[in-house]
Amino acid sequence: MKVAHVIRSLLKSGAERICIDICNELHKNSTVEVLLIVLDEINEFQDMTKDLNIVYCQSKVRPSILGKSYIDTSEYEKIILDFKPDIIHSHLFWAEILTREVIYPEVTYLTHCHSNIREFQNFSFKSLFNKTKLTQFYEKYWLMPKYKICRNNFLVISNDSREYFQKVLPKPIQNIKLLHNAINYELFKRKGPFKPIDSKKIKLINVGSFTKNKNQAFLIKVVSYLVKKEINVELIFLGKGPEMKNVKNLSVYKELESRIQFKGTVDNVQDYLNDSDIYVHSAIHESFGLVLLEAMAARLPVISIDGKGNRDVVLNGKNGYLINDQNVEEFGEKIISLVNDRELHKNLSSNAFHFAEKFDISNYCEKLIEIYKKILIGNPQRKSWG
Repeated sequence: MKVAHVIRSLLKSGAERICIDICNELHKNSTVEVLLIVLDEINEFQDMTKDLNIVYCQSKVRPSILGKSYIDTSEYEKIILDFKPDIIHSHLFWAEILTREVIYPEVTYLTHCHSNIREFQNFSFKSLFNKTKLTQFYEKYWLMPKYKICRNNFLVISNDSREYFQKVLPKPIQNIKLLHNAINYELFKRKGPFKPIDSKKIKLINVGSFTKNKNQAFLIKVVSYLVKKEINVELIFLGKGPEMKNVKNLSVYKELESRIQFKGTVDNVQDYLNDSDIYVHSAIHESFGLVLLEAMAARLPVISIDGKGNRDVVLNGKNGYLINDQNVEEFGEKIISLVNDRELHKNLSSNAFHFAEKFDISNYCEKLIEIYKKILIGNPQRKSWG
């Protein structure tokens, strides 16, 4: 079986990480040949990709609702014709646009829905007065006929995502498969013994891009609440992004500079997780939450805002807590409950550790290969490469 994975870039983010983890795991399987096609030469995972067959492709397709659309698929077509894949497994939207521009009857197509793709939202009257939404609708209009032609398959990562795509995709192309995302469990699992929480100093950690949706400013308010409750707390942020400056400014305004650390993008996330007590997550919407599993593998209980997709990951009261809205007091009190009850912290930590093990990438890829086989069999119109 020959599988081409296509992604825009290899920036350090969740979708890129799971794509690389999948390719590395499939690379170990003697029945699968993998090619990773990257549409930008940025690669922040040099060490993790050193064993992979990677090609960088400059082809681009940019639909335009107002001007002339840009279409250049020549390099992409050459790569596909040289490799002759059975399956094209695409990641993120611009890879989606490119890979469906030229449809090969020899190929079965699979879209990896890392999030509830905003371009697929249903059109409403209000969209007429919003340039961004109008553009997104046009891009959806551009793609849907192509999905129908290629009998496209969609791989969703949570129950929330499945419900979303059932609403926004036309019924004739709803070939939807649910497969929860996975992590490299061996990389993130805590190697040493369980580390009891020490009320003398509580270490919180958050990992992710600084965006409005990730909502890290909320966590600054939580730390401020904890300090007022006389909890000696430290919060480490790992990541970067456009909202980072605003979050830093808020920490200064709240006079929390000594308690908040901004470490930026790091290569050894697992080391920071292993040195922490509780993982805190503030995303307003979360399609799944890979980082939650990584934290659990490091024996960290998770306290998170309910982002819908992470309901499949955080089992309330078992491996962490979900907070229904942006309630600083409720969020802070859950942290305090773990600080004051070491046995509770230990139980949630143990449950988190064992729960994360079920999402190891090796188990995931066994299920993924079965999906590959089923969609190949389920595509009777597929031709053989000549």
